[in-house]
Amino acid sequence: MAEAGHRDKRAKPSTFVLNPMDEAMQRKCDQLIKSIMKRSQGVHFSRPVEWKKMGLNDYPKLIKEPMDLGTVSERIAKPNYYQRLEHFVNDVRLVWKNAFIFNAPDSLYFKAAKTLSDVFEKRVEELEKEAEAVNAPDIGSMERCNILLGDMRANPLSEWFRDPVDHIALGLTDYPQVISQPMDIGTIGKKCERQQYISTEDYAHDVRLVWQNAITYNSAHSMFGVVAGILAQIFDRRFALITRSATADPGRPIPDRPGWPTFQQKKKFYDLCTRLTLADLNQMVSLVQRGCQSAVQQCGDKEVEVDVDELDLDTFTRVMQWATSKTKTVPKTES
Repeated sequence: MAEAGHRDKRAKPSTFVLNPMDEAMQRKCDQLIKSIMKRSQGVHFSRPVEWKKMGLNDYPKLIKEPMDLGTVSERIAKPNYYQRLEHFVNDVRLVWKNAFIFNAPDSLYFKAAKTLSDVFEKRVEELEKEAEAVNAPDIGSMERCNILLGDMRANPLSEWFRDPVDHIALGLTDYPQVISQPMDIGTIGKKCERQQYISTEDYAHDVRLVWQNAITYNSAHSMFGVVAGILAQIFDRRFALITRSATADPGRPIPDRPGWPTFQQKKKFYDLCTRLTLADLNQMVSLVQRGCQSAVQQCGDKEVEVDVDELDLDTFTRVMQWATSKTKTVPKTES
């Protein structure tokens, strides 16, 4: 779909270590990799691919950087091998990437890699939240966005999205007709350097456009579409941590922003939600997910949280109208 670029071994350096791999984090990562290996699908990725024995003569031509879960497990057991959580996580992601490259989307191995990737990323999200709680950096949101962009570039799955799509060299003659606004990580990095983003939301819009373009042109079920979907989820959860940290003081409302719900509108929405039934609340979450996925955060196996501050005005208006119609039929209770 796009030109292959080099894989960054480490994210760009910063003045501090984000999500450092201390002893506690190392133990948790060790437990995580072992739990992934114990799953039924883990057997396919627990040791290096014996491509000679299996007669896979084209394997070394396609897979330039082999990786397996057993090797990651050995590395995490070594003190100070991984300096950051992200370094450990990217080695695991490299295992899935190789499986995606070498196997067709409808194959057993591709599906197994996708299943394990989903399980793995959910566990990584928990670790990121724990690290954020004890090691939140005291820097501005846009600086954190720059660090996040460096991490997205270092992610092995982002190889095809780091540079503009050279549709001429690739023979993708219809690309300009299908994709009206091309975007890539490198271009976003240059815009960040030139301080061309007015807000973090402008930045996030461009990053999400990278994934959406890949899905639009290749389909969600293609290799590029599957990888873009994984990257989209990774970005949205990391971006949510940034925006939550920027508004960590619950006693101070976020200043009203043009094109976003006002504080009074959000207050009215909260009041309406207290009058909704549990079934209505579950339906409301589904409405929010369809309109603004980034506003919904998983808080456990069965619980989710809607961050109203992350709702764009169009989604907020639709959900507000729906909640209003529901509460009109709810009788008021005696206090």
